[in-house]
Amino acid sequence: MQKKSTINKFLEAIPRILSSPISIAIFLFLFIYLVIFGILGLIPQLKFLEPSNTSQLILGNYTNVLSALGAAIAAGVGTSVHKHVRAHRKQTADLQVTVDRLEKKIDELAKKINADNPK
Repeated sequence: MQKKSTINKFLEAIPRILSSPISIAIFLFLFIYLVIFGILGLIPQLKFLEPSNTSQLILGNYTNVLSALGAAIAAGVGTSVHKHVRAHRKQTADLQVTVDRLEKKIDELAKKINADNPK
């Protein structure tokens, strides 16, 4: 088995980090703050809720926030699917080993029965 380099370990951790509940909560907060409060700011009575231009620039624009949220969710789903596929392949391999052993035992028993009962 090969040892993984530090950069490979870091790259493999990115989907887990992006799909963590903390990351998704941050992206949802940014979405609510930038998009929802931005829309509410269009109503003259709620103008005070609209994020300032500086905060929008610092916290990111709408497209980046939505794409980051989508990437975080997709990373989590991809990681989960990959993990389940790996587990399924291992279960299938284990089952095949068991079937092979069972077939071998059946063959041995058949030979023993034929040796004990010659025709």
